[in-house]
This record gives sequence, C-alpha cells and structure tokens, in this order.
Amino acid sequence: MLDLLLNLCVERRIALRVDQRIVTRIPLTELWDENGTRASERIRSLDENTLLDLVRSGSVQFVVADCGLKLNWIPREKRFDFWKSVRPQIADPAKPIVLERFPSETAYIASEWRGRADECLVLLERHH
Repeated sequence: MLDLLLNLCVERRIALRVDQRIVTRIPLTELWDENGTRASERIRSLDENTLLDLVRSGSVQFVVADCGLKLNWIPREKRFDFWKSVRPQIADPAKPIVLERFPSETAYIASEWRGRADECLVLLERHH
C-alpha cells in the first residue's frame, strides 16, 4: 500500500516535503530528518554485544525505522533508558529472525552509520 502511494506521487509528480517522509521499506539506504539526508552509508551490522560495546564507548544516537512511520530520532540524553528497553529485542543480523523468540514479537536489526558531522548513528530497523 505504501509503495502504491509512493508510486502514485512519483507518477503525478507530487512534491513530497522532507518533513513528511516516512519509511516505506527496510533495509534503509539512507537516514534523514526534517532537514534532509543525514547519512547515506551503512558502516556495519551490529549484534547485541557489538552494539553494547558501541553504547559504552561513547555518544551514540539511536534512530528507529518502522515501516509506515517517520524515522524516530531518540534524543541523546535518553539513549541509555532507550537502550535498556530495546536490548532484549536486538536480533543477530547473521541469523533468521524468529519473532516468537522476542518480547512482544518485535525484533530490531541494528547497524552503525556516520552522520554529516561524523557522529555515530545506530539504526534499529523494526521487524514485527
């Protein structure tokens, strides 16, 4: 349905405002906010342990991608509380996702990205 709407917009040349952009499919090829593209290169996939090391090592900003919604940029000051809430739902990117094995049948595939100002961004792509 979302792809149909996106194709309709393209066919009719309807201008989409950046601040109205939503996730239409995952995996993503770029990260954006209300000002435009913030990152266009996925550095690496992260499993739970690698992600934990990254969170402990410095300032990261989490971004959540969920089809049909805008990207959710988690404020840096809330990153530790957010991390605690999603940690049990981080899936191993090298294995198939079996939703029944995750709380609320929701899993996240994590990846590291670099932003415009070289900041560390962690994308969590939601599967449910």
